[in-house]
Amino acid sequence: MKRRLTDQRGQASAELIGMLWWMLLCALVIWQLLLAAWTVDQTANAARTASRVQARGGDAEKAARYAVSTGLRKGMKVDVNGETAKVSVRIPIIVPGLGHERLRATR
Repeated sequence: MKRRLTDQRGQASAELIGMLWWMLLCALVIWQLLLAAWTVDQTANAARTASRVQARGGDAEKAARYAVSTGLRKGMKVDVNGETAKVSVRIPIIVPGLGHERLRATR
């Protein structure tokens, strides 16, 4: 009986199970940060594209909408003033219900 209490078999498995939740949480946080960075990059590209199209006399709002990925177009705001374009895109949130309308990338 004493040998069974001091035996360490299965200890690594128990520690792995305890750490899996922390590793999953870290992965979700990293994924959310990457989504935010990707959204900022897409927003900057859309604003740059809209400015170029506006300078050539085209439809800047349409160009900005087609410059971002399909998933980011919902709730996208485009404001063109002269040759300057301001684009605002909502940052996607992994966990439903935690997002807010103010979480936007604007360029």
